[in-house]
This record gives sequence, structure tokens and C-alpha cells, in this order.
Amino acid sequence: MRYFQYFKPGQKIHLRSLSSEAGDDRLEVFTAYLQECGAGYLDLNLPYRFQEGENIPFSEGMPFEILSDSMGMGLRLTGRFRAQKGPDQIRLNLNNDLQIFKRRASDRQEITIGLGYTKGQGALRTFRAQWEKNIRIIADGRNLDKLPAFPRISANLSTTGIRFAIKLPVEIADLCMLLIKLDETPPICALAEVVWLAGEEKEGRKLVGMQFINILEADQKRIGAFVKASLRKSVQEQEKAD
Repeated sequence: MRYFQYFKPGQKIHLRSLSSEAGDDRLEVFTAYLQECGAGYLDLNLPYRFQEGENIPFSEGMPFEILSDSMGMGLRLTGRFRAQKGPDQIRLNLNNDLQIFKRRASDRQEITIGLGYTKGQGALRTFRAQWEKNIRIIADGRNLDKLPAFPRISANLSTTGIRFAIKLPVEIADLCMLLIKLDETPPICALAEVVWLAGEEKEGRKLVGMQFINILEADQKRIGAFVKASLRKSVQEQEKAD
């Protein structure tokens, strides 16, 4: 199948790992940008500024779900990692299973939450390993009382990402390890990447949008339930005010 009408150079693409190593209890997704669409393959550039000596964390034949947008519609197909073509460039072989669908926006809500984060450039493999360690610690449940108090901040939250004002410096594709405190339950740990910057610098901070690239599905459900409850509360308060 020819995909040239759907994929153009520079197009943003999300790669969701379908590898059994990732596990079926979590989301693992990567951002990429199309360099070339060929007969049965995509050449993609990754934005993560890999550190010297750090390999791309993909193995030959690793399966992916490939997601993008074209002409206002969502695109979904699958493929497999074929080769690393450069320091930050990969080739995926495509399966003949393109689907075109209408995207449904996830619920979002401006909300006050507790949030701690660590930010850095590159070192994707190191950040992913630390995320794995963090979720094991949280699941174990011990020593959580030793965690520092999370600063309360205003954020726009959804199951797929978060928006808030972050301390400078910050750049597109920076990685952030997030600890999100919704309520009295244990915090949520998510690895996220900066996907956009907006507005003017204010008090040493800038508004950023982040996409979760590693998060447990159970934690996504927690966020979804929390956001829906907050939206219902906002509607009820508005109805009372009217």
C-alpha cells in the first residue's frame, strides 16, 4: 500500500511500543518526525538528543503502533523496527493495516495538584530505568512517608499529559520524571517529554505542554477518574452559582 498521501516529511508521529517487554499494564510511547516515506517503510528522526554512547532503546523486529494525523483525521497502523540509520534516526518496516479514524479528545481540567519533577536532556534509557525503579518503590508502599511534600501548583491535566509553568531553562524534547499527588493515595510516577512551549517567561518559568511517554495504565485510569470528578464538581458549582 502506498502511504505518500498520508505521510509527509516533518510530520509528527507517535510510536507506541507493542513489545512484550513493555508489559500490558503500561503505556510506552515515543515521539518521532518523518524524514522519508518509502515503499513499505518510514524513516524517522527521534528528538531526544541521545548522549554519547547511548543507544536507541529498540531491538530488531520490535513491534510498534504508529499514530499520526492527516487532513483532520487520525492514522493508525503497525510496523517493526528494522534498523538504526544514524545517531537519532530509525527505519520502521510497515504492515499493510492502515486505519483512518476520527480522534476523540480526552477530558482535561485545570486543577491544583501536588507535583514534583526532575528535568533533563537526553539519557532516555536512564530515565526509563529510573521510572521502572520508581513504580516498584511506590507499589511496595514502604518509605513513602519519607517523600518530601509536593508543591501545590495549578496544572491542566489529562490521561495523556499535563500542562504547567516549569522553571527555566527548558526545551522541546526535554524529559521530565513527574511525581503527581492527586489526593491522599500514593503518588503517580510518569515519565514525560516536553512537546510545546507557550507564552512569555514569567518569574523564571514558562508554560509547557508535556506528553506522558511512560505511565502505568492503572495510573492513567486514576487520572481519568480524578479529572471526571473534578469536571462534575465544576459543573455543579457553576449550576449553583447560576
